[in-house]
Amino acid sequence: MSLGSSFLVLTLLSAPIKMLDASMIPTTPTKRTMSPTPPPKILPSLVLLDRDGVINVDVGSPGVTHPSQLCLTPGASSAIGSLKRAGCNVALVTNQSCVGKKLITYSELQVIHETIFNMLHEEDKDAKIDTVYCCTSTKECGDERMKPSPGMIREAKRDFGVEGDQCIFVGDTLTDMQAAKGGGVESRILVSTGYGVTIMGGNEAPEGGKFIENPEDSSIPLPSSALPFLYFKNLATAVSWLLCENED
Repeated sequence: MSLGSSFLVLTLLSAPIKMLDASMIPTTPTKRTMSPTPPPKILPSLVLLDRDGVINVDVGSPGVTHPSQLCLTPGASSAIGSLKRAGCNVALVTNQSCVGKKLITYSELQVIHETIFNMLHEEDKDAKIDTVYCCTSTKECGDERMKPSPGMIREAKRDFGVEGDQCIFVGDTLTDMQAAKGGGVESRILVSTGYGVTIMGGNEAPEGGKFIENPEDSSIPLPSSALPFLYFKNLATAVSWLLCENED
């Protein structure tokens, strides 16, 4: 199946049942590697990004607690700058329980975010995050805003006035994919950076990406609550594919 068809399948599988037509559901084998065939025009109005492991390098638990720990993932600045130049809104959607655990204060978290924004801007003047959605609760709180719950996703869709087919989520964890799916985001991308490669059984994303639809598509069984999604090496390659495939 072509790259465009794969993305179309992702959208169809995530759409409400009433929107599906039996003639539109593919009957060909589902395991595939993407090809460079352009998909339909699907440039999203809103791009939702996880933070650690997507924009900046994940440092492991308990997460970034000081600006000195920050390092951007390869090409993150140019990727976000390219999205902005293409007319996309870009929002950060992140769990930061280090605040709830009292490892850092909310003010210190804001300093970390400001540092990230400055680092992005230094490398690409157009690399701007429009809004930050951040949950500082701990797991024990049962906060509906905390991924894998979809609270922050729904907030973002409401604030930007978009539907699920007008936005895309890029993350590096199963909780990212689950939150995005639960929040009605039809197009979801997992990246190898951060925890992504571990989720995929140690297998890096192939050149051009891969459509992941079945639990067996990884050597580690994947929960249906996170499927389907597209798998790319990092944010830069995902954005490069997205924009390249949507050129006039």
